[in-house]
Amino acid sequence: MAGKYEPLTKALRSAQGRGQDIVEFDFDDVGRLVGGLPQSADLRQWWANGSQSQALAWRAAGFHVDHVWLLRRRVRFARGETYHDRGRVPLAGVGQPQATPVERAPVGAPVDVRVRIQWCDAGTVVLDGQGKLTFERLEQTAGLYRLTLTGSVTGRRPQIYVGETDNLRRRLAGNYRNPGPSQQTSLRINALLRAHLAVGGKVEVAVATAATVWFKDVEQPLSLAHKAGRLLGENAALVHEMAGAGADIVNLG
Repeated sequence: MAGKYEPLTKALRSAQGRGQDIVEFDFDDVGRLVGGLPQSADLRQWWANGSQSQALAWRAAGFHVDHVWLLRRRVRFARGETYHDRGRVPLAGVGQPQATPVERAPVGAPVDVRVRIQWCDAGTVVLDGQGKLTFERLEQTAGLYRLTLTGSVTGRRPQIYVGETDNLRRRLAGNYRNPGPSQQTSLRINALLRAHLAVGGKVEVAVATAATVWFKDVEQPLSLAHKAGRLLGENAALVHEMAGAGADIVNLG
């Protein structure tokens, strides 16, 4: 399978030779290069900078996926390492044996943290008479939120977006309803939800304003008032959703 994506490696290396550190393609451009993309390329996970064959192709050229616009069907590659690549042995070429991992001595105690989050129903999202998103009553407090999109296309898996904020009402009923021109995430989620609702889909909202963490086997509240606590909770929730494999995760890669 790695050979299928070699033309993408060559195209990115050619761009590097022309001095380009940023390269953008439409999905169709990539498809023409590699003889077609699978349906899963419409999902954000497919563009993750991981160890799958397509990712090995762009990483072998020294690039990583910097951003994916699913609605626009466009991807931006950038030169250099991702956060997850740092400290790793450089990749061998596509189709070549991978280098032997570096053996490193443990430093300090292992990180051992367990998180528990209980989602609570916060209603549904609908479109008002002006075609704007309308959320049910939300607290003006820090927390986590989960948007579950179902019902737009028969047989399609649910889509889930998980986020964190220091003010649930402002983020959802404010930013997502009326995104500013520089709020890229809010613009993307606004467009996604409106398009989903416009074709008869349903959007359910769940929130969590409290969480529990076990640190060194000691149970204690996880403060969602602090950004670090919210990020820990958000990523724990994402890992949980991914492990369930029952939905497509809108968030990232």
